[in-house]
Amino acid sequence: MNYFQRGTVFISFLFLLMNSCSKDTEVQETSAPTQYTLTVMASEGGSVSPEATGTYDEGTTITISATPDNGFEFARWSGSDFDNSGCAFARYCRTAVTLYSNRDVLAFFQSKAE
Repeated sequence: MNYFQRGTVFISFLFLLMNSCSKDTEVQETSAPTQYTLTVMASEGGSVSPEATGTYDEGTTITISATPDNGFEFARWSGSDFDNSGCAFARYCRTAVTLYSNRDVLAFFQSKAE
């Protein structure tokens, strides 16, 4: 290889090196999703499932079921998206909660009338 060819190769190498090092690389920052706390409780006379108390990403929808104990019936939800009273099914009542803020949801039960 003569001096001219070596010089051409060297200049080509420098050109490639300068172009590859001088390009601005774009860095995309990803932020963590906003999270909210859901607290789920049941009054005396029943239980809720699943055990959904915890921290969730914004926009997450949680479905919660209320089940009365023997001698009790479901009365109403408080703090859910549907604060409904009564339920179509005496032994099982569901509601949904979509998290756009911290939420407290409570299932209320009452004694069955004899």
